[in-house]
Amino acid sequence: MKDYTGDFNPDLTLQDLDHDLLAQYGRDIMLANHIHDRSALLPVALKFGIEAQTQIACDEWMSTSPIYNYRNRQFLNIEGDDVSVALKGFQLDIGAPHNYLNFHYELVSPGEGYFWTSTCGPFNHVYKMSGGDEAMQTQICHHMEDPTFDATVIAVNPQMRCKALYRPPVKTLPEKGPCKWQVVIQDDIALAEDCPFLTHTSNTLAARFEFDVLSSEGEGMDDYSGDFQRDFCLERLTHGTLTNLCKEFMLDVFLLNYGCHNAVAERHGEEHIIELAQEQYHHLAPITVHRLRQAFSITGTGMDAILKVLQLNPFTPHDYFDLGYAKTSDTRGLIWLNDCAGYREPVKRGIASLMTMDPEQPGFHRMAQEVNPQAAVSRIEPAELSAVTDVDNVRLAWEIIIDPAVEPATRSEWADVTGQDLWDHDNRRHVYLYEQYDAAAG
Repeated sequence: MKDYTGDFNPDLTLQDLDHDLLAQYGRDIMLANHIHDRSALLPVALKFGIEAQTQIACDEWMSTSPIYNYRNRQFLNIEGDDVSVALKGFQLDIGAPHNYLNFHYELVSPGEGYFWTSTCGPFNHVYKMSGGDEAMQTQICHHMEDPTFDATVIAVNPQMRCKALYRPPVKTLPEKGPCKWQVVIQDDIALAEDCPFLTHTSNTLAARFEFDVLSSEGEGMDDYSGDFQRDFCLERLTHGTLTNLCKEFMLDVFLLNYGCHNAVAERHGEEHIIELAQEQYHHLAPITVHRLRQAFSITGTGMDAILKVLQLNPFTPHDYFDLGYAKTSDTRGLIWLNDCAGYREPVKRGIASLMTMDPEQPGFHRMAQEVNPQAAVSRIEPAELSAVTDVDNVRLAWEIIIDPAVEPATRSEWADVTGQDLWDHDNRRHVYLYEQYDAAAG
């Protein structure tokens, strides 16, 4: 499939996608994490203050990145504890979506390397949103990056650190890119303490979830066990490996969202979790639906379009959440959750977990309403699915109705902030211009 025009396919799998489209989708899944951060941390700041926002952001990344960094290395057979392994980890890091952050790398030796950004979407967003406020630049580029970059490389080697060579605050956006960092191993460096919430996240079913590994036959890399490639891109992987990596990326996004909400619960109280999740889903639905439509050429406002978008929702990781879909008419669709790890997760956190925390308002109804504001989602009994699936394994079920008599759903007032610089960002081309960037960076 080179796009998702035509009829809705209830049996669609990621493996059915054309390789280039799958790679593009992989980059959009990576970008979904920044959509998550924008839509979650703004309500956190408004409710608890800017210092709390910084703390929650650090908690989120430090309680999660060591887990998914390890998962990605295990999956792609990346062994060792030197700087090349850390740089591979950054290339696969959900926090550095390709093209939106243009990272570039230099490996000097097993104990030393560098990475720098020629463009940085998160920094540009903060710079434009704040009118160049230096305190906000310092918040993201110092207070958030210092502990979280270190937490990522410490997962590879406890004596490895990231040291900034230059970075904001700046008066004007630099042509050479906003920052450059050294990654180094030092024998005399003090060992850092783990995030206090890392153990909790590590013990989740999500952190320990195992995907069925697909065949990696065909052209391309079936793992990343060889030499470090400074110009690595997703297209280089075999189709089966890329399919599994996209599933890992979805789980990474879920884990980060889980870590964010868990930190809020631990620091500010469990009573905020469902409200925060509902608010966040409302903020991110418009930009997420827009990007899925753009990437897959999904048009229209009918039930086909709604079900296609829900199938591809990057915030409900495939397999961990075993979801089923059916179209019964042009105005009626069904969605259900089978018994799965996501359903059985002991401690519920994050927007995807709204399906089990608040089944009457499962969160994804915001996605459906972004496709058609007169789409109403309501919970039904699993027995009502008997015509479309075996109900013995179904745990929760919903009906989607497009009803012209329903009052159209409202759009989030914060959608434009969430989607700033993302609405029409084109990540269909992955171009590396290292020689130019190297010259610009000196």
